[in-house]
Amino acid sequence: MYRVMRIIFCIAAVLLAAAAIFVFVYAGWVWGIIVVLGAAVCGALMVTFKNLQDKKERSENPPPKQGDFINGKAEGEGKQ
Repeated sequence: MYRVMRIIFCIAAVLLAAAAIFVFVYAGWVWGIIVVLGAAVCGALMVTFKNLQDKKERSENPPPKQGDFINGKAEGEGKQ
């Protein structure tokens, strides 16, 4: 679901940013600022849903444990 919301807000942000030029020209700078702020809000929501999607994917499939150069292998590594 996060992926769909991310795509929707990405498209909305791009469309609002493209429309802002015409709004500035034909409706005035106040309405243009409102459209630009709307594009910024859609962009922020897109980034938020991306972070939520990444967090969900990491919790469902965590990366394997890695050792470091001081302690050697990670716990449970090499035991069969």
